[in-house]
Amino acid sequence: MGKMGDHKREFQFRLIPLVLFFMLIASGANAAKGDVPPFELGLAGGGSLNGSGSVQGLLLAAYQTPFYPNYLFRVEPTVEYMNAKGDVLYDTGFSLAIRKLVPYKFVTPFVDLGAGLNYISRNHFAGRELGGNFMFDLMLGGGFYLTRNINISYRYRHLSNAGIFSINEGIDSYYVLLGIGI
Repeated sequence: MGKMGDHKREFQFRLIPLVLFFMLIASGANAAKGDVPPFELGLAGGGSLNGSGSVQGLLLAAYQTPFYPNYLFRVEPTVEYMNAKGDVLYDTGFSLAIRKLVPYKFVTPFVDLGAGLNYISRNHFAGRELGGNFMFDLMLGGGFYLTRNINISYRYRHLSNAGIFSINEGIDSYYVLLGIGI
């Protein structure tokens, strides 16, 4: 083929990722109808907002079901790892959450709000006295669906004992979470 054929092939090759990207964004609109898988696996990375410089990881396995137009009820069992310069804390628990879907053209943003119960491996971490091993969590987040099966979000998470122990310094964290529906 001549030079003209090479340019045509090069143009077609460059067009494929663009078409795939728009198909990916358009498929996120299905999430607005509550058309999301009932289970979601999530992987998150983040850190502390308390100045400890900790590196944190979070795994979640959520069950979700539509309960009102544009709302999902979620049960989220979690396992969390925190490391502040060699000071390590493990956390396991579960949260109940509401996800509000906000349909907008070709994307589906959402807002999450939740609370739960947790058990932590130690009652002190990164110079903070947490009071005991039983904690409560509050979570607020937001993100958007890339497809009906894939979403990305940002979460703020607060862990504390809610005053059931005399000491209650708590831990504030942020996470960037990738969710994959199954």
